Formats: sequence, C-alpha cells, structure tokens
Amino acid sequence: MQQGLGEATDVLLIDKSLCVNCDNCEVACAETHDGTSRLNRKAGAVFAEIHVPTSCRHCEDPHCMKDCPPDAIRRAPGGEVFIGDNCIGCGNCERNCPYGVIQMAYKPPPKPGFWSWMLFGAGPGPGQKAGGKASKDEIKKAVKCDMCKDLAGGPACVRACPTGAAVRLSPEAFVDVVSARLP
Repeated sequence: MQQGLGEATDVLLIDKSLCVNCDNCEVACAETHDGTSRLNRKAGAVFAEIHVPTSCRHCEDPHCMKDCPPDAIRRAPGGEVFIGDNCIGCGNCERNCPYGVIQMAYKPPPKPGFWSWMLFGAGPGPGQKAGGKASKDEIKKAVKCDMCKDLAGGPACVRACPTGAAVRLSPEAFVDVVSARLP
C-alpha cells in the first residue's frame, strides 16, 4: 500500500528472477522521451522477487493533478496520466506526488541523427545521454511516465526487455502474481 498500489490503475513490475540488469528499459524510456528516462529501475520495493521500480502508477485520483496552475496534468482516454506541453515548471506536481515519480528536468539538447553520429562522431550515440547545458532562459519542466501513450505497441520499457521481466499490470493482477509466488 505504501507503494501506491491501492490507488494505482497501472504499475510497472520487473520479475527479478528474469531481469539481467541490462538497463534496456531505462535506455528505451530515455530514447522515447527526448533523453530523459521516466523510470528508475534500481529504486523501489521488492515483494516475492517482483520489483516495483519508481515509475508512475497512473493513480485513480492523482495527487499530482491537484494544484497544477495551468492544468497541464491530464488523463488520456486510455487512462494514462500525462503532463502536457503547457507545464510552467512550478514543481507542485513533484511535491504532491507521494511516490516520487515526477522529476523536474530541462529539455535536453537535440541529439544528432544516427548517420551524423556514425560517420562523423557527432554527439552521443544511441542509448547515451545528450550532453550540453540548458540555455539561461530555459525552465525545468515536470516529466513522468505516460505509458508511452502515443506509441503503437505499448510502453517502450516493456518492449525493450529482452527477457520479458518487465510488464505493466493492474494492481489486482500484481496481487495475484505476488500471491502465487508466496509459500
């Protein structure tokens, strides 16, 4: 309950018995979201070898939506809670989220294309963080998991897992999975 499963509509789980610690899930998340990963695979609780990493639970009644001056946090038709482009960077959502899944981040500088990197060594390669500094007028904006709502095929973190260890489930299914593993 302390992990927010009671109010969650969706939760990312990693089966520790299948996970090989490759970090493909975090790299895929970062590559999908302009260089900023929206999950922390290493953080979070473990129950019966099922890890609940730090990633948005898409709560039924999201605390992060409360006190958002521009109403930038919304729910998509599929139930995904996401932060719109009209975020002003006030940080209220980060402070209001009891699960620590929202972070404030600068928009990373654009990465060069694959061929520029491959042929000329321009910028960071695939899966590497973009370097560079934010401009002095730029403000940090809130970022959080949006379950890759605009991508066909579902969340990038789940699709990138080579062993099938990463899954997104309803809290009810999580309870069933953990219960089945307990002696």
